[in-house]
Amino acid sequence: MVGDKLRAEREKQNLTVKDIEKGTSIRALYIECIEKGDYEQLPGEVYTKGFIRNYANYLKLNATELVHEFVAERHPEKAAAAPVAQAAKVKAAPAAPQKEQASKARETAAAAAQPAAAEEKKAPAETKAAPAPAAAPRKAPQRPAAPARQEHKARKAAPVQRSFSAPSSDSNRGKFIILAVVLVVVVGVAAYLLGSSSSETPAPAPQQAQQQQAAEPQKTYDGVEVTGKFSDDCWVEVKADGKVVYEGTLKKGDSMDWKGQENVTVRAGNAGAVEFTVNGKELGKAGKEGQVANKTFTKDAN
Repeated sequence: MVGDKLRAEREKQNLTVKDIEKGTSIRALYIECIEKGDYEQLPGEVYTKGFIRNYANYLKLNATELVHEFVAERHPEKAAAAPVAQAAKVKAAPAAPQKEQASKARETAAAAAQPAAAEEKKAPAETKAAPAPAAAPRKAPQRPAAPARQEHKARKAAPVQRSFSAPSSDSNRGKFIILAVVLVVVVGVAAYLLGSSSSETPAPAPQQAQQQQAAEPQKTYDGVEVTGKFSDDCWVEVKADGKVVYEGTLKKGDSMDWKGQENVTVRAGNAGAVEFTVNGKELGKAGKEGQVANKTFTKDAN
């Protein structure tokens, strides 16, 4: 069991539970629960993994191996299914080369069959291409040409149709003058509109914004105001001026404010899931995911 290994190594290094609490920031109650295997008393499986990882790293043990062993203890059905899945993969592996050999054999047979099929197609084509005996040419009957005089008379008899549409130069000149006048009017109106819009353009606003910001008084703080925003489940313990004001697990999306006169101390079981803002100043995340972190904020130095 994971707890037995951790307790045996701790006793081997002549360390007490208080020594582990001081070195890892994990409460002594949680350390004792881990060593006894009483995981129901811990905040949750995510935090328990983080506690085991920090405990193992402090004792210089293989933290990843112990976390996997903890998961196997909590979920034995997953551990039993892993060897079966691995054996299935090993049995299925040789099937791929057989499929490749079968496909290569089919490709070779198809390549060998192509020349034979080409020769079979070529033979009928050659028999069809043999020339047939030439037939005797037939003479087309010649029609007697029409006399030249008749053609000449037909040309004279054909009526000649000619259409003349001489445009009026006066009407075209009038249309051009009208278009020119319309163009001048349009250009003049556009220039007037552009000039009026540019003259009415307001003065740039950045200076006004800066003056407004300078006029607004900044908020003053008479103590320490801490805001925690949570992106995942996280167990926290909060002390204001040395008194515990909150202890529990906050969910993803929660936000909570704490205030103290001199200081505020926050212990987070999943430091990567909480971001702190102190007296209006954003400080970012408290640490890495699964890491236990202790943060103390004062009104003088945050």
